[in-house]
Amino acid sequence: MSPRSPARHRSPGAVRLEFADDMFARGHRGVGKPLVSQRVWRLDEPYDAERLRRIADGLARGRLSRRVRRAVLPGARDAWRHSGQAPVVTLGERPIEASGALDWLAVRHAEPIDPHAGPAWRLAATDLDDGGALVSLTVAHAVADGAAISDAVLAAATGAPTSPLPEPPTGLAGLRLEVRDAAGQVGAIADWARARARAKRAGTLPAPSPAPPHPAPTPDPSAVDWTPPRVVVEFDTEPVAAVAGRQGGSANAWFIAVAARLLDAIGHAAPRVPIPVSVPISGFVPGDLRANSTRIARVDVDREALAARDLAVVQSAAKAAYARVRDSGPGLSPVPLPLVQMLPDVLLRRVPQPPQAACLASNLGILPAPLSRAMGDRVRAVSTSATVPHLAAEQAREMGGGLLVWHASTGARSTLTLIPAEPDRVPDAAAFAGLVRDELASWGVTSALW
Repeated sequence: MSPRSPARHRSPGAVRLEFADDMFARGHRGVGKPLVSQRVWRLDEPYDAERLRRIADGLARGRLSRRVRRAVLPGARDAWRHSGQAPVVTLGERPIEASGALDWLAVRHAEPIDPHAGPAWRLAATDLDDGGALVSLTVAHAVADGAAISDAVLAAATGAPTSPLPEPPTGLAGLRLEVRDAAGQVGAIADWARARARAKRAGTLPAPSPAPPHPAPTPDPSAVDWTPPRVVVEFDTEPVAAVAGRQGGSANAWFIAVAARLLDAIGHAAPRVPIPVSVPISGFVPGDLRANSTRIARVDVDREALAARDLAVVQSAAKAAYARVRDSGPGLSPVPLPLVQMLPDVLLRRVPQPPQAACLASNLGILPAPLSRAMGDRVRAVSTSATVPHLAAEQAREMGGGLLVWHASTGARSTLTLIPAEPDRVPDAAAFAGLVRDELASWGVTSALW
């Protein structure tokens, strides 16, 4: 069975943490950095407290409400169990100024989230003084990627039945299952070794893909109190589709091109080489109990095509990158991922953490209407992001900096949410926000800042 199969993560009687789940969960134990997703609904009406509590009750019964049960046997994977915790819902009692929307979202994003002790997610809402409202859903990335969050919210909003999360057995039965899982991990390592040996004999062993070079910034000593700036721009969807068509590509190609051009504009991309944009590809299928099913495709965007705004070239490069991910063999990674997952925290802390992607561009596309309107009937726009709370300047430098960009659309209206992890190139949001709006305007897209 291919590791990409949604059944690969299961062992009898349990749903085990896959490699990405495990690495994200360890971030909450001090191995790497914790990553927290935030989905935001901006409404053109006050929030409905009863509706949100009903959604929260549905989420508490669904796939987001899981926590880690640590394995007893070394080498066996930890398992997911239903958390059984009551939902955490924070509803503001009085409106806040609409101009403070991003500050309110930053506070919500930084509230404690933990896939081990819980809660793994939080729901919050506040009314705005312009008559609208904000609804924030924060989720530990360990328990759900973007597709899994959408599935959970959609199920809660529509009352759809959710797939039950099996409770991992305890005692002797649980130990026997852990023995089987550890043996399976050892078998996966052996499969990796055999696949690597066959590829080496056949001369098809892929060369390691080095991180693209980028110029190192001069450290800014005034960035001691730096926090990652967040910019959310909202715009009509139709002009994007129109300009993408005129330039020979799709709205997704436009999104990748905009992300690449902004990475170049802040000085992160190396000159005279293609600009790398990492694009998540979801492997989620209905009924999938995996927390994370995403793989990453690296699109190397040609500079001449960007300068000419030739989206046909960008789209072709993206399709080739997606095909490479689909066709890549599961056993040809530079190191066996099951072996890394078997390492205890004390050893894994000593392993150098790989740098983050220079530019991560995640496109949720047009959300289904029941998902867009889950938190209110008069939804204005939806924003999404996934970042490290309390990220300090030195931590951003250690991670390699870069730019994080997300796109989401309700159909009529779309958003880009952008977070530059660049304390020395992008010290605050104001100048970067102007850069983003100018970039969209250069494509004929008029935008408004949150």
